[in-house]
Amino acid sequence: MQNNLILNSVLCLLLSISAVAQEDVESPSLKTLHQAIAELVVRHYPKATSHVFERTIGFEYSTRVYVTSVVSKRLPGSEVLLAPERGPMDDGVWCNVWCRKGDLETEPAYARSEGVTTRKFFKEHIYYPNDSRKKCHLLVTLRLPIETTNEQRKFVKELRGLLNQFGKYLPAKNG
Repeated sequence: MQNNLILNSVLCLLLSISAVAQEDVESPSLKTLHQAIAELVVRHYPKATSHVFERTIGFEYSTRVYVTSVVSKRLPGSEVLLAPERGPMDDGVWCNVWCRKGDLETEPAYARSEGVTTRKFFKEHIYYPNDSRKKCHLLVTLRLPIETTNEQRKFVKELRGLLNQFGKYLPAKNG
């Protein structure tokens, strides 16, 4: 009985390690893309911080948590849902870039379309850059102040240009 328990424990451990190793093989390294994004961000926001974690890249400068309504479809007359959301202050920026598997030319589209939504405290830009060759895409959420400057609009244009070419920053073996 004790041997079966030990054997089952070892098998569970090996299976979980195998699953993590398989995810690492399937997940593209975002280090090079993170570096390119960080260089662009620092030119526009020298004191910004950035990170890469698993399949996500994030950066921010001069942000805070706001309690604001959730962007979602709801029935008429139903209560507006509130949630804490990190967003920029007047001179700030907040962004989350999530690398996902799947070619958006053959996969179903997201329910929320690309574009800019003016929320109560900030503008939220949503983009879905796609790389058909590497069969992956990005889900990008960028938040800027409601009143944006020419410099901030220039940053958005440069960031979007970089993200539209994100596949060239991913390892070749993931193609």
